Amino acid sequence: MVMKMNKTSFINELSEKLGYSIEECTKINEVIENNFIISRKSKDKIISELGNVLNIDEIKAEEIYNTSVEIITKSIKNRIKHPFKSQD
Repeated sequence: MVMKMNKTSFINELSEKLGYSIEECTKINEVIENNFIISRKSKDKIISELGNVLNIDEIKAEEIYNTSVEIITKSIKNRIKHPFKSQD
């Protein structure tokens, strides 16, 4: 069983933290979902894809990657600390 963060809340939190539109954050989410974000090997691939999809430089793409990892990690930690809390 794979635990997933609510897609809408992830996109909204990305938009809030990065200042990007919901449409841009939806594209970011698609790139993240299509790759295994936890793997270090995937990091370069994800950063490259983000740069291509959003037409941004590598530094901004890496910032997006790091913010995404931070949000996902926080979500996982919350689920571990509060396994029976509703995730809605």
